[in-house]
Amino acid sequence: MKTDARRLATGRGLLVTVVAAGVLAGGGAATAFAATHDGSPPASPSERADSPPPATAVTASQAVDAALKAVPGKVGEIELDDEDGKPVWEVDVLADGGGWRDVTVDSGTGTVLTNRADDHGDDRGDGRGDGRGDGRGGHKDDDQAEAAALRKAAVTASGAADAALKAVPGRVTSAEFEQEHGRTYWEVDVTGNDGAEHELRVDAASAKILKSETGD
Repeated sequence: MKTDARRLATGRGLLVTVVAAGVLAGGGAATAFAATHDGSPPASPSERADSPPPATAVTASQAVDAALKAVPGKVGEIELDDEDGKPVWEVDVLADGGGWRDVTVDSGTGTVLTNRADDHGDDRGDGRGDGRGDGRGGHKDDDQAEAAALRKAAVTASGAADAALKAVPGRVTSAEFEQEHGRTYWEVDVTGNDGAEHELRVDAASAKILKSETGD
């Protein structure tokens, strides 16, 4: 039986085409595999996207109250933080007696877990106006001026948190006192009921919302 040369050539061409396509596909698959399996572990959800702070039984204002019971004074900053996998409130208090204290409050019970001299106190004055700072290197004029302004501020950390929540219902996750160009205000972060992250600027004299931004 005579073989049709054209059919044989066509069959061989088809075979070569199929094999070549297979090699290319295999190479592409290998490339894709190498790109996704380079020996590094897959990214966790928290690494792929910023997760919202966890809900806590103790609010920011309640944590402020707990900290001030332990250290009477003025709260200059409060932030929901993570300590050994557990959410806690970190509260910086400018004590009435002078000096900064770092108070950690359990976010579930409101119990004060730690109360120690603030390690960052060297960068801040105590706002007492005596030019000596807090005895731990607080010698910067700007920091002393900010501390003095904090002592005089009409709106407290709790007041700023309340004002922010009136504008954006949700959960306050941090509040920090700031002084800029002679004006004092609070920077307040809120996780809104809409799930978005909001940053608000609250006037430290009137509690008026000066600025409000929504994150992605």
